[in-house]
Amino acid sequence: MPYYLLTVESSRRSGFGHQVEPTVSIIELASRVNDLDVPLPGDRLLLRLPDGGTWTAPLAQFGIEAWRGDDGKAHSRSDPADPRFTLAIGGQGGPDELPVGTRIRLDDTVPTQGHRTKGWKYIIEALASAPWQRRDPDATADPDATAEPNATADPDPDEAR
Repeated sequence: MPYYLLTVESSRRSGFGHQVEPTVSIIELASRVNDLDVPLPGDRLLLRLPDGGTWTAPLAQFGIEAWRGDDGKAHSRSDPADPRFTLAIGGQGGPDELPVGTRIRLDDTVPTQGHRTKGWKYIIEALASAPWQRRDPDATADPDATAEPNATADPDPDEAR
């Protein structure tokens, strides 16, 4: 059965494909999938549009949104206590924006396309020990100010069926 990732609240085209919001809590995702089932670029995503239509697309990116600030430190919108990954959908087809309410799942019939990772536990531990700070990239005032935490992911509404 495909793994539920998120329900689209907004999206925009970027150089990496469709960048989708909300972000995904990797701690929550890791708690309900196999440790080695880490989505990698090229994995197939299944999209169910609000009108009932379906679409498949490759995963372009799934990772933490981070940058190095003028202070030389690593910064992210994400909370270090609850790292969240941003999903980008690849491919040339599809709409300019994904409709709000589109449900996105990872096709688990061939997770990671045979590639190997060290797994979610390793990723979460590495992020927890990394020297980075939470920061809104659009903030111009106090660099120590933080944004409101992201809401937790809603459960997949199709799982009840």
